[in-house]
Amino acid sequence: MSKWWQTEMFEVEKVSEAEAAERDGLADRAAESLTLAGFAVHRDVNEPSGARGALVWADPTADSGGGVFVRWLIDPALSRAAVESAQRGDVGSAEFQHYGFVTKHMHATLLAILESAGLRAEDADDDMSPYLIRVVG
Repeated sequence: MSKWWQTEMFEVEKVSEAEAAERDGLADRAAESLTLAGFAVHRDVNEPSGARGALVWADPTADSGGGVFVRWLIDPALSRAAVESAQRGDVGSAEFQHYGFVTKHMHATLLAILESAGLRAEDADDDMSPYLIRVVG
């Protein structure tokens, strides 16, 4: 396995070129499935904020953090309103509740659409991104 990024403090290894190509192909299939279902699909995980719709990307890292992922991107205005409500301690606000509703239901919808298209998708079980989807085949 080759190193794709290294500092003096740590290094991260990426998968082989063959595995990276396989992940890219799987990400392409996931993106195409969501596009055919009518969603705006973004592929650049480093895209500037403001994108809306489904984000699909292949992470080339060799550890358990790597793979193919899908995440729903909510309009930044709703995200900001939800964060501001949470910072005020007002998790009962309409904005916070709506943000949670949309996030939860889009997660379930994306999972169902990917599975309907013949892909195996599951909750990524990521504490930092609780509605992250991992596409596994």
